[in-house]
Amino acid sequence: MNKKSYDEMNKKELLDVAKRHEIKGRHKMNKTKLIKAIKLKDRPTRKIVKSEEKIKERKLDMHYGVNHLELLPKEPGNVYVHWEITDKEKKSGIFLRLRNKGKTVLEIPVVSYKGEGYLRVEEGKSLIAFIGFKKGKRFVSVVSSEEILVPRSKPSAKKTIEWAYVNPDTGRIVKRQRKAQDKDTLKKKREKTEKTAKTVKYIKIPKER
Repeated sequence: MNKKSYDEMNKKELLDVAKRHEIKGRHKMNKTKLIKAIKLKDRPTRKIVKSEEKIKERKLDMHYGVNHLELLPKEPGNVYVHWEITDKEKKSGIFLRLRNKGKTVLEIPVVSYKGEGYLRVEEGKSLIAFIGFKKGKRFVSVVSSEEILVPRSKPSAKKTIEWAYVNPDTGRIVKRQRKAQDKDTLKKKREKTEKTAKTVKYIKIPKER
């Protein structure tokens, strides 16, 4: 609202506006002071509205300005890829490759130096994406992504559990592997634990000195 519309209001109407703005001491103010206090509260709101209008009018530039390749797991059997190549001289003959443990599982040509899309891939595979061009029979990588694991729709049939331990002192990552125990082994362990639990009648706690 502008100054004229506020001037046209009576004090009761101005008090209602001041209440919405949570202006303290409004009942002790006269009409002039109420209008001044309301306008001060209105100023940040007007700035936000103007900023939002500018954002809507402006076409946002989605370029990163650097070689960029992002590979993200989406859902079982699907991944999302987004890329940008700043060297536009290599715009023609660009290829996107997906590799699993050094082996190419998918290669497709891309027609633009930037783009995005979804790819259907095999579930449970660890993948790394590469964007590059071919020099003769050789593939020259321009940029690569981080390694990801494609989500599964069902539990893995593998019986080997893999995990990594990060040493807090050295920062080194140590990979570990352990075979998952079968049902019979787990059942025997549970029965042994239950049998031991039945023989324990009390726990002796040392007295404090």
